[in-house]
Amino acid sequence: MHILIGLVLAFVLIAIFSNRKTRGCRWRADRRRNGAAGDFYMCVACGAEVFTTDGAPPKICLKDGPR
Repeated sequence: MHILIGLVLAFVLIAIFSNRKTRGCRWRADRRRNGAAGDFYMCVACGAEVFTTDGAPPKICLKDGPR
């Protein structure tokens, strides 16, 4: 019974704290294209390409262009 309650709670927490803006995005780093502009990332879902300076993938979907 405790396992069932734990699973339900886990799914509820994931639904609450997941970022809906990037839910469809799957960012992949392309280290061959890194340069002075930063680290290069490409989304395999929508095809967006972007350089980031902090070494982390974008936190928003960029399929319609940078904002």
